[in-house]
Amino acid sequence: MRFVRVRQLAALLGAAAIAVAIGAAPAMAASAGTTSSASRAFKLPFKDPDQAGWLTLCGTNLKPITEGSINAKPFVWRAVSSVPASSAYWIKGAKAQMTAYQPRPYTPAGAWSGVFMAAASLYSNRLHPMAQFTPIDEPLSYMTEQFHPIWDHLIELRLYLGAPDRVEDVMGYAAADIQVIGNTWHLVAGGHASCTSGKAESVEVLDGMPGASGMPKSSSGAAAKSGTTSGSSTTAGSSGSGANGSGSNGGSSSGSAADAADSAHTSSAGPIAAALGLSVLVVGALLVAAAVSRRRRGTTG
Repeated sequence: MRFVRVRQLAALLGAAAIAVAIGAAPAMAASAGTTSSASRAFKLPFKDPDQAGWLTLCGTNLKPITEGSINAKPFVWRAVSSVPASSAYWIKGAKAQMTAYQPRPYTPAGAWSGVFMAAASLYSNRLHPMAQFTPIDEPLSYMTEQFHPIWDHLIELRLYLGAPDRVEDVMGYAAADIQVIGNTWHLVAGGHASCTSGKAESVEVLDGMPGASGMPKSSSGAAAKSGTTSGSSTTAGSSGSGANGSGSNGGSSSGSAADAADSAHTSSAGPIAAALGLSVLVVGALLVAAAVSRRRRGTTG
C-alpha cells in the first residue's frame, strides 16, 4: 500500500513538472518577443502640427534602412520626402536639407532645438525632394552630444526646402522619427518612398570640398567620431497647421519605449529554473519510489 502511494505521488509530481514546463514555454516565447512587440505597439508621445509627410532613410545601396550606429559617418546616405515641394519652390536651384531635432515635453515642436545634419542638396524630382549626404557629413552622435534625446529617447528628422530668393520652408515638411538606445538608432515612424525616385547632389560636391566625392569608408571606420561641425545648431520655425501623412505618428505614449527595449534584455531563466527545479524533485521522488520498491521486494522474498 505504501509503495502504491509513493508511485501515485511520483506520478502527480511528474504531471506537475510537465504542466510547469508547458506553462513556462509561452512565458519564454513572450519574453523572446518583447522587443518586436514593443516596437509594433510604439506610439509617438507627440504630434508635430507642421509635418505634412514622411521621410524615407536610405543606405549607400539606395535601399531603405531602419537602424544603424549613431557613430556611422555619414548618418544616412539619402533622405527622400513622400510629399512634393510646394509650387513656390519649383524653380531652378531648389534645395533640400535634413535637420535633426530634440523633442521636449511641454514645448511646441516649433521651439525644439536641433542641428543641420548635412549641407543642402540640389534635387531633380520636385514630387520627391531629397537630401544627399557625403562622406564628410556628420554622424548622428554630432546631434546627440549637443542635444541629448530626452523624450522617450526620440529624435525627429525634418527635410527643409529652400530656393533662390525664397525663405526656407519650415512648414509642411516631411519628417521621420528615430529612437536612440545606447549607440544604436532605429526608425519608429517613417515613410516608404523609393530611394531612386530622383537624383540629388550635395553642394559640398558641387563646390569641390575635399573628401566630399565618392562613397563613405567601410563601417569598420565609421565608429570614429568627427570633431568637425559641418552642421550648425538651429531652432525650428514658427508653429502652424498641416496635414499629417500616413504613418505611425500621433497618439499617446503607453510607456517609455526605452524601458521596453531595456526589458528585452531581462533574462528568462526564472521559468526555466522553476521547471528544472520541479523536475529535480520529480526525479528524486522516483528514485525514492524505486528504492522502496526494491526494499519491499527483498522483504517479501
